[in-house]
Amino acid sequence: MNHNRLDKKELNKLKGQTDQPDINQNHFILRFIDFDFDPKIISDRLGLKPSSSGQKGEEYYIGTKKIPRIRDCNHWDIEQKIISNDFIGDLLDLFFKEIIIPRIELLKELKSQCKILRLTMVQYYYTGHNPGFTLTNEQIKILADINAEIDIDVYCLCEDN
Repeated sequence: MNHNRLDKKELNKLKGQTDQPDINQNHFILRFIDFDFDPKIISDRLGLKPSSSGQKGEEYYIGTKKIPRIRDCNHWDIEQKIISNDFIGDLLDLFFKEIIIPRIELLKELKSQCKILRLTMVQYYYTGHNPGFTLTNEQIKILADINAEIDIDVYCLCEDN
């Protein structure tokens, strides 16, 4: 009797799941939360089109069942989604260089007018069991300077072979 294990691709093919992701999904989001002005002002000041924004009292829907909710505060988000197996630290460096560093003074000014400024980093990790994640001293200083919170979520979704 042969007890050789199937590799991941063979197993997925037998299960009819040939579209299983093998590429990491990386999300970097800079989010302003709870401010008393039109979110369009943030877009205009930063020169960025938001990935999402909303105003207190607006109705919005969540989930596939489209459950209605009412926004409890204003928000504005810029999100970069990167599908790549590149090291997440290199992708984060790029987000800092393109989005945060050129706008440090504007971010500080806008943060002074809102309750929360948050950098969220999410990774859906398919290529191993130890994604590793480092914020450099410079990045930490920048986030402290703009008074931003940090939220990191890593989902290790690799299947054992």
